[in-house]
Amino acid sequence: MRIAIYGKGGIGKSTITANLAAALAERGKRVLQIGCDPKHDSTRLLLSGKKTMTALDYLRNVAPGVQRLSDVLHTGYKGVVCAEAGGPEPGVGCAGRGILSAFALFDRLGLKTEEFDVILYDVLGDVVCGGFAVPLRKGFADIVYIVTSEEFMSLYAANNILRGVQNFDDSLCKIAGLILNSRGETEDKKKVHRFSEAVRLPVKYTISRSALFSKAEELNKTVVEAFPKSSETKLFHTMARGFLKDKRLFPAAPLEDETLERIVLKGERDADKPDADKKVKDNISEIESAEEEKTGALSALDQKNGSTPSIFFSKSMLCREPLHGCAFTGAICTTTQISGSITVAHAPPSCSHIACQTIMAGGLRALYQKNLAIFEQLSPSLLSSDMNEETVIYGGIDGLVEKLRQAVAAGPEAVFLLTACPAGIIGEDTESAIRIVRAGHPEIPIISVTADGNIRGDYMQGVLNACMEGAGALIDPCCRPEDNSVNIIAEKNIANNAETNFALISNLLNELGISVNCRFVRRTSIEALRNFLKGRLNLPAFNDYFSRMLINFLKERFHISFAQNSFPVGFYESERWLNEIADFFGKEAEAERVIAFFRKKYREMVKPFKKALNGKRIMIITYIHDIDWILETAFDLGMEIAKVCILNYSQDNLFATRYPERFEAETDYPPWKRDEDLRRLKPDLLLCNYIPGDLPPALHADTIPLCPDTGFYGGLAFARRWAFLLKAPVIEGWKYESEKLA
Repeated sequence: MRIAIYGKGGIGKSTITANLAAALAERGKRVLQIGCDPKHDSTRLLLSGKKTMTALDYLRNVAPGVQRLSDVLHTGYKGVVCAEAGGPEPGVGCAGRGILSAFALFDRLGLKTEEFDVILYDVLGDVVCGGFAVPLRKGFADIVYIVTSEEFMSLYAANNILRGVQNFDDSLCKIAGLILNSRGETEDKKKVHRFSEAVRLPVKYTISRSALFSKAEELNKTVVEAFPKSSETKLFHTMARGFLKDKRLFPAAPLEDETLERIVLKGERDADKPDADKKVKDNISEIESAEEEKTGALSALDQKNGSTPSIFFSKSMLCREPLHGCAFTGAICTTTQISGSITVAHAPPSCSHIACQTIMAGGLRALYQKNLAIFEQLSPSLLSSDMNEETVIYGGIDGLVEKLRQAVAAGPEAVFLLTACPAGIIGEDTESAIRIVRAGHPEIPIISVTADGNIRGDYMQGVLNACMEGAGALIDPCCRPEDNSVNIIAEKNIANNAETNFALISNLLNELGISVNCRFVRRTSIEALRNFLKGRLNLPAFNDYFSRMLINFLKERFHISFAQNSFPVGFYESERWLNEIADFFGKEAEAERVIAFFRKKYREMVKPFKKALNGKRIMIITYIHDIDWILETAFDLGMEIAKVCILNYSQDNLFATRYPERFEAETDYPPWKRDEDLRRLKPDLLLCNYIPGDLPPALHADTIPLCPDTGFYGGLAFARRWAFLLKAPVIEGWKYESEKLA
């Protein structure tokens, strides 16, 4: 049973909620209470006044990789589990957005609500914005109680809460009734009863003003704990029994502001309201069925596996580095690679335009530089809801529903929904929009991918989420592996040579009689993703951090086999890669034939480069950690490695080499040491990821590609550039023509 208790700030809802939790716990119930008020004092009396770390403070101060659910859950009176969302200081920030972030944290850390008999949400109800409305959404609170007093503003807040319930789900009955927390005997309770009659809700319980509440608070205890034999405690036990047994729920029927004033303040009857609106509905089945949809419950697949899904972060998120791009763009650049689908961006037009340009830039480079037309990147299937200031203020669900309907009307095999920062900030309930559209088109899957601009992470986090939540959701778990079939994993959609590398890998596989089943996720289709598990072996394109996270996800979720070696660069890696695949499929003879052919040709190709480069010294400064292909090429050509300097890099944290004794190496290299090392080592050639403008003039320098060409000759293609570069003068004369003229 999940109960949200709403009310105007200062109305006493936190005191009521805490005492109710204590009474339920005394009845042997497992209770979880979550405070959703920025004051973060909802559970204080249950914890004997102890100050605890709120979810938002924890989120801000603790790195994602070491976050644990136990750090934000605290056990209080009679075993009540307590959590506080927290919020910003008054006058700054957005408390509503904070509630969204806190609930996302609880979900990500694996809060299992099914372990509790009763969950109580104590929620500020002055403003039912996107954040404070989170407990109203499907999957959170099944039942809503509203705390009010005789004051008009508390009744006004109660009416606003009813509007919030109606806006989020007007098809269900969720309101259990009102709780009157009386200000005193002199107050006019008739106002509350007139309001109750007008909105068709019963006043379930009336709590009289009592000095015991203040006395208990001074003791840092609830009344239930401090004064167990008092009439106030008996009332809370009565409420606890009623909460557990009374299944009657009512629809939200808020009043217009003028009607509210007329009825509450002037005492007039609501004679103009049609009789049809006066019918009170009971809805018992919704309470029972909702128990099957508890937030945090494991998926059917996870329940079968008997495990809780792991959390996968990009490295910049894990290490709390500055974000590299935004999750929204990373996710869009991934979902638009899936033919047969349409991606809907719930975002301002500028965000959608920038993301689209990022996609098309790669397509245009491939077209102009390689004469290769990649349709998915030249004309991405992308629709934008075009959020503006009005939708940010008033919500954009109607516009999103219209855009989703436009998408499904085009007849795609699937629709992906991604959100930019504004939708995430206001807490747009995109799941409700999906439910509305899905009701009319149940045959088309509409899949939401976590993005929220850069709120949920950087570009690579968006790529990860799109692969796991988007493409991963389409995989048919009933498929069985087929012989001589592989999947390709973790290609880089931003790489200029992704298609030429794939073509080379495909040719090598074809020589072994093996075909590619699915590319996860690049230039693939809905059908290929559904049949993903038909691939008997999965081949990672890279061995970087991103690839390892994707492999871990797929292993955990589908228990599939992976090759140990990624796409090869250079002769050694290509030979090792082919032999591994051949051993797996029983293709040893075919692999031996292919390797013999390339070995002969490789030896012939090395000779001219060796004449030009033998004895030359190289210094390497790089944030790419997999560079053995460079070292192999240099050693095959008789070159000397003066030093390898490994920079810290957001996409990897693993440097290893099979040549540890042949050169000087330094990891976590500080860039300020560069000039000192250049003077000391005097290399002929500096290799780095980009050429800085402040290099010493008498030095040749070349760049290291992020994604090198694969295959037996990948390193030699690079060596060709070195040979031409070292033929040129060290000091290029044109740079000094102006000095001669002067």
